[in-house]
Amino acid sequence: MRGSSFVRFLVAGAANSGITYGLFVILAWWMPPSVAYSLVFLFGIALSYVLNAAFVFRTRASIRTAVRFPGVYLVQYLTGLALLTLLVRWGVASWAAMPLTMCVTVPLTFVLSRRVLRGAARRVESAPEPDRVSV
Repeated sequence: MRGSSFVRFLVAGAANSGITYGLFVILAWWMPPSVAYSLVFLFGIALSYVLNAAFVFRTRASIRTAVRFPGVYLVQYLTGLALLTLLVRWGVASWAAMPLTMCVTVPLTFVLSRRVLRGAARRVESAPEPDRVSV
């Protein structure tokens, strides 16, 4: 992992968490917490996409990567849920299992986000020039 982009990833994640928590608190004054949470969760994925594209990996946002990006969070969720469940079944207290789970899911999310955002950019950059003929 490249240190500087991973540090930016952690900073962006902390900013996203703070912003979405603040938004949740505000929205929960006017609507049921479950609705506020759902809206903030979706907003958090969108904010994460923007922060990761612009700040963390410094790539251009595109429809293609925007459509693929929520899949990163689906994989993160399912991996975290499976690992948390497994650790608790093995006798690890849930308060200790969660940070252990995060030690896996945070780097996983970084790698998958980089693959979605930079992988697409690399494919576009390395694509051959269309119909260029040397004369």
